[in-house]
Amino acid sequence: MLPKRLLLLPALAAAAFAVFPLGTAGMAYAQPEPTMVISPPSGPCDTPLEARGSGFPLPRAPTEAVRLYLVRPATEDINMVVLNAASVQPDGAFTARLGSAETRCQAAALDSEAEHPTGHLLIAATSTLRGPSVEPGQPIPDIIVVAQYEYTTTTLHVPTETMAVSPTSGPCDGTIEVSGSGFEPGMEVRLDLGRPGSDAAMGTLASVVAGADGRFAVEVTLGQLGCRAAQAHMIVAKSSPPQLGIGAYEAAPSTPPVGIPPGLAGARYTFTTTEVTATPSGALPVTGTGPASDAAHAFVLPLLAGLAAIGLLAVAVCLYARQRRT
Repeated sequence: MLPKRLLLLPALAAAAFAVFPLGTAGMAYAQPEPTMVISPPSGPCDTPLEARGSGFPLPRAPTEAVRLYLVRPATEDINMVVLNAASVQPDGAFTARLGSAETRCQAAALDSEAEHPTGHLLIAATSTLRGPSVEPGQPIPDIIVVAQYEYTTTTLHVPTETMAVSPTSGPCDGTIEVSGSGFEPGMEVRLDLGRPGSDAAMGTLASVVAGADGRFAVEVTLGQLGCRAAQAHMIVAKSSPPQLGIGAYEAAPSTPPVGIPPGLAGARYTFTTTEVTATPSGALPVTGTGPASDAAHAFVLPLLAGLAAIGLLAVAVCLYARQRRT
């Protein structure tokens, strides 16, 4: 006979299965608390920002998303502006860029005093399925979570950098000089080439360091990159001016930007062709002292000598015939 302790095992197993059935259908998982962080967490009021959320309720529809608001300073739930909306992924996470840098600086100015320019901005997240977007000045209902951004300035950055190209027009693969002024002394500047109207660069032309006076000048060749950009421009924007954009970006920013970094300055170059300039491959000159000229001399000289010999022979024949007649 089996020991009584072994006889108890089936009863214990049956009780366990009754409480925790096999599979996940009978198992309850706790939904994590929604969280949201702003990246970077601090910086100037007009720094490009990104919101990252996790633990949000799983989407019940493909169009379900979160809506992000800038909370008006000195309030807890009054909308100042809609920053963006982002789709919630199946894992409950989302990522969204936060727009309206100008409004963020306005909020920072409202929040701070002149002698204390540092404080916090509040960003609130709600579900888009719970009603239409909230207008500025109205309460924000059903806030899921709030995140903070610490601002270090209260005014927009007023660009002082300028840039120019010379010549301003030419072939798509031409060589140009790019000059800049008003840059921070010693700043390493990256020069990117793109199509006007597009935020994304197609490639980097050169990097240069601004001098002690904030100026730089560098000669760059657009090459095949320029012609590819010109062809892309003609395909996408046939009716707009045939121009390429050259943008100046900080090569090593102290705070890495989120998404596409803002340009410091830009200039336009008007292209007159969309194809790379053809270069002779193996072609030889037809004049001068090169091999083709030598070959021509080697052909012409024997011909002249032959003609001279024929002429002398004809003269000799004429003289001989004349002597015979006399």
